[in-house]
Amino acid sequence: MKMNYLIFAMVFALLSVGCSDKKEETQEQQTTINAIPKKVENPKIPLDSSQIVTLKDFDPKDSIMVGVRAFRAAKKEFVKRWNYTKDTHLFMDIVDQICRDVRPCAAMIDSVAYKNDVSFILDSLMRNNLLDSAIENKKQELIEREKGCFGKNKFTESCQKKINEELKKRIREERKVNK
Repeated sequence: MKMNYLIFAMVFALLSVGCSDKKEETQEQQTTINAIPKKVENPKIPLDSSQIVTLKDFDPKDSIMVGVRAFRAAKKEFVKRWNYTKDTHLFMDIVDQICRDVRPCAAMIDSVAYKNDVSFILDSLMRNNLLDSAIENKKQELIEREKGCFGKNKFTESCQKKINEELKKRIREERKVNK
């Protein structure tokens, strides 16, 4: 009986030594596999990054910040290129109005194309000496808006009529354009 226990103990020791060798090999294989860096198909670009993205890199879960980031990059390049030292906080309003009224611009989610459009608009305005007057007009428009009906907390009847007339006028103009 002691002999059976002795044989059983030796067989068990041999098996466990053989199993531990196999485990070490698997661990070595796992570390080799983990050491190989995986190629990321679509790296997620954080919204606060200064890197601009193309439409294929855009994650639909991102907000409009992608376009804002492209606008800021274009504005920074414009200021550096033209050594522009005047007020720049109304640039986005001016560019949006031009994109809406005068010429179509790229979608803000395609930040490369949008950045190119913004750069083109700002450069064109600067070359034609229209940028400063556009900024002054926008400031004047904001001042009038604050003084007018929109600057008040409560609308009076005359303000309401004025707003309704302006809306009707815009709708008529848009219908004429669309026909």
